[in-house]
Amino acid sequence: MNFKLAVIGHASSVEEIEEIVKHKFTNMDVFKIECNHDEEVEHAVSELKKIINQCNGILYTRKEPYKLLSSRIEHNVTVRYADIDTSNFIHSLLRASHHFGVDITRVSVDTLDYASIIRAYKSLGIPLESISPQIVPIDTNSSQFVQRAQSEHIKNVQSGLSEVCTTNIRQVSEYLTDHNIPCVLIAPSAETYIYEIRRILLSHNQRKLNENNIACVSISVSPRDNFYVFHHTVLQEVLDLNKIAEAIAIFAQKVDAALITVSQVEFILMCNSSNLEITTENFARIDILTSVYTNTAHVLSIGIGYGDTTKIAKANAVVGMHQAKLEGGNRAYVVYSPDDMLGPIEPNETNSRKPNIFDTQLEQIAETSGLSVNTVFKIDCLVKQKNKRNFTSIELAKEIGVSVRTANRIIVKLEQCGYIVEVSRHVISERGRPTRVVKVLF
Repeated sequence: MNFKLAVIGHASSVEEIEEIVKHKFTNMDVFKIECNHDEEVEHAVSELKKIINQCNGILYTRKEPYKLLSSRIEHNVTVRYADIDTSNFIHSLLRASHHFGVDITRVSVDTLDYASIIRAYKSLGIPLESISPQIVPIDTNSSQFVQRAQSEHIKNVQSGLSEVCTTNIRQVSEYLTDHNIPCVLIAPSAETYIYEIRRILLSHNQRKLNENNIACVSISVSPRDNFYVFHHTVLQEVLDLNKIAEAIAIFAQKVDAALITVSQVEFILMCNSSNLEITTENFARIDILTSVYTNTAHVLSIGIGYGDTTKIAKANAVVGMHQAKLEGGNRAYVVYSPDDMLGPIEPNETNSRKPNIFDTQLEQIAETSGLSVNTVFKIDCLVKQKNKRNFTSIELAKEIGVSVRTANRIIVKLEQCGYIVEVSRHVISERGRPTRVVKVLF
């Protein structure tokens, strides 16, 4: 019997993967599901529901469609997505230089984070002080995120901040190209697709050999200590929950798990116990506990349940999760049966130290500039949420909830200490004075 693979994503990428399967794999049938933009998500979900019980594995052409659909449908088979990395971005920069002859230090880029972009420029030997990337945030949780990305890219080019756009979203690439905006698609290589398909095949074979070794992971997210009593901000909460959801999705991929998003703060993963044990080194390193504790103001309560059936494994996982939650979270319990429980499993490197609400660097910036740590914290949250560093004074005022005059005073104080620099001036209207565009350096 042929292996049945569902491929979901933009039509061009789906066609590319179908050709790869024809030439590189035998005894494999491809079910193609197109999802060319966010308006087609519900249709893609409907199509996947029709065939999911016939599939042996699912491959998403990018992380974005995976994140969009994984919260709307339960995957009961192995799922992978093709990701991009620094090398793909470097390739896009070289193509931009060759095809358009543009200054690649002034690029508008989405999907990648600031650290990955910096690594790319470093590897090319380009001095960091000469680069000015404009990062376009991609938030799949917001409606019309594709159209927003298109608008941000166009704005960056038309304002003179960027000379070329690089995007991971094929629809954005096609739209910008049709509107004569220099653009290069950041795409996974054929080797990446082949690698992910092989991972799906391997995981499927392992599941067949270990059909009775089912593991369920129940995850609950909760605030840490009294953070929200004294320092709660809506911006921080949204930022944290988005970070955690993405971290859990990545963890699910690592253990080849089916991910079920119950709510913003509750998740269920179904996987093969062997995969889970290998990834966590037999539960000695549950790294997601450490990363969420370190990078957010939340903790995870994790229950890992075993059982001969999915129902039993899930029930045991919920028992373990509730036990971890009763003890304050940031720990896990492994439950083989109601009378056989292992734990608590804690990340020793975090529990041994007292958590800090504000990063030490932010406290230093506040002290040096004479601003309140809360103001610096808001700007830091803004940079991380928007995934960009350049703002006009008007944008900054609106986002942190102050007047433009106050925003300008904040900019001056940070500029005097070297934490903000002016990168250009933006003319909003013919009669108005140019608005400063500044770059946040922390």
